[in-house]
Amino acid sequence: MAQDIALRPVVDPALEDAERALLEKSADGLFPATLPLPEEPGLGGRTKADIWLALGGSAVCALLPVTILWALIGVWPGLALGLAAQAGLIWVGVQFGFEAFILTVVGVHLLAWLLIVVLGCGTDERQRVARLRHGRYYLAEDFGDDSLRELLGHSPLRRMERAQAAVTAVLQSQVDREGLLDDIANDVTLPAQQYEIAQRLAELTRLARKVRTAAGDASGSRVEEVLRTQRQALRLSSSALEERVEALEQYAENTRAADAAYREWEAVRELEQLGEDMHELVVNTVRDELAVAEIEGLADRSRLQDLHRMLDEAREAGLLATRFADEPADRRSGHSGRA
Repeated sequence: MAQDIALRPVVDPALEDAERALLEKSADGLFPATLPLPEEPGLGGRTKADIWLALGGSAVCALLPVTILWALIGVWPGLALGLAAQAGLIWVGVQFGFEAFILTVVGVHLLAWLLIVVLGCGTDERQRVARLRHGRYYLAEDFGDDSLRELLGHSPLRRMERAQAAVTAVLQSQVDREGLLDDIANDVTLPAQQYEIAQRLAELTRLARKVRTAAGDASGSRVEEVLRTQRQALRLSSSALEERVEALEQYAENTRAADAAYREWEAVRELEQLGEDMHELVVNTVRDELAVAEIEGLADRSRLQDLHRMLDEAREAGLLATRFADEPADRRSGHSGRA
């Protein structure tokens, strides 16, 4: 089931956990895999804007450190250090006069500016990883837009959003967190499935864009004939991908049903724990066989059977959705490579 949310970066699950976490945080500062990596600015990624902003910040830091240090190094350490620095500046002015005060402020200004430029500007760790791992993560820009529907028969971006939503639904389900779907290594298999789908969709998008560019505004029977062949090849590969996405969505739907059954079973189990007390209450109050039978009925475990059935269906759907991981690549892709 697709969700109307922005696509999050799809990252190669083979990357280290720390790098993957940095890249999955958001698409800001990342570079589409299907586009060339932009040249890194000189001076370690520092720009003229960084230098001018650092100059202004260091001026405030030198003259009124109490007003800015807390924002640079943390509230309490910054306030403590800022108050101490501010008191030191006042002391210099009182003890040695205005000229010494100005010289001290200028010296602190230059030192602060140098530290901010060196330590606070330039390429950070996330940007470094984004450049280093370029091509091993995919963004929304890698999957085109609705203009490719004519060639592919679908929107690659929308299909990727559906696959990601299905994977997220399974991995965030209660039955998966509780280990009730332990027949399937969801934490390993599903991210790998998602990344492989992203690779295929990005490649389809790249080829569709090339076909559209090559055709341009040209017309004629020969152009239409070639376009028809290319379109058939693209759609053949696209159909195989749609089957994979639908399998993931079915797995997610069955997992949601299993979640609902599990929550219902938990509620029944909590009520059952009150069974003894309720039984004693009714027996002591009414001594009515009918009332006793009704209380004993609370121990009925038919709901547990429903839960087992839901879990079995979810497992079957999961095995169907992940069977592609064990199939040879040539069987899954068909003749898409000839596109």
